[in-house]
Amino acid sequence: MTSIFQSLTHVWTLSLLLAACLALPSGILQGYAGFGGALFAAPFFAILLGPATGFSILVILMLFSQAPLLPDALRKADWKEFAPPAVAAAITMPLGVSFLVTADPTFIRRGMGVLILLVTLVMMLGYRYTGKRRVLVGIGTGAAAGAISGFFGVPAFPLAAMYLHNANLSPGVIRANVLAAICCTLTVYLVVLSLKGVYTPSILIQAAILAPTFTVGVYLGQYLFRIAPADWFKKITYAILIGTALIMMAT
Repeated sequence: MTSIFQSLTHVWTLSLLLAACLALPSGILQGYAGFGGALFAAPFFAILLGPATGFSILVILMLFSQAPLLPDALRKADWKEFAPPAVAAAITMPLGVSFLVTADPTFIRRGMGVLILLVTLVMMLGYRYTGKRRVLVGIGTGAAAGAISGFFGVPAFPLAAMYLHNANLSPGVIRANVLAAICCTLTVYLVVLSLKGVYTPSILIQAAILAPTFTVGVYLGQYLFRIAPADWFKKITYAILIGTALIMMAT
């Protein structure tokens, strides 16, 4: 018990307290809009905890909150549709992680801001892939998303989602494809970051402290989605993401 208490004393800092305050609204954004939560949390976690630490904790939070939905998603998903981008992301992401854990944190934060701004603008424009459903296109999309996430710690899931949402499938299957692809990619992130030695006992304790708050936010966001209009909330989400990106680029 003394050892556990000493570990908690070591990790419970003002930075972690601020991260916990941000985890709730991040979860709400994620649960309500289905996107944006990780993009919102990533830069602030990077400032408070460091780029590599912040991203590694965010991977656990996302996987923890989505894991209960994964078994049903895997049963419903079209594996031929979601596997190419998921596998490609799993290949390119480890290359980027090597850069993420060694590069200058200031450079990472500014690059993160640029990428969040670009991803947000693409989402605002409502772009979706409308070309032919070719395996190479799915592989290219997943490879780009994995590289962006790995190099700069920016969750680039919306890029893969834009490709998957245009499939000629039922909404339930499309949702399952997106969720399955995200969870598979997050699992690979978890394994690679573990092999890189990023997950120390302190980081795991920090993730355990933040995970319940983020997950509560996700469920609260899903509840709000059923009772509140989506259009205004999306506009607020976009405004928050753009503001976050500009802050990151200026710091």
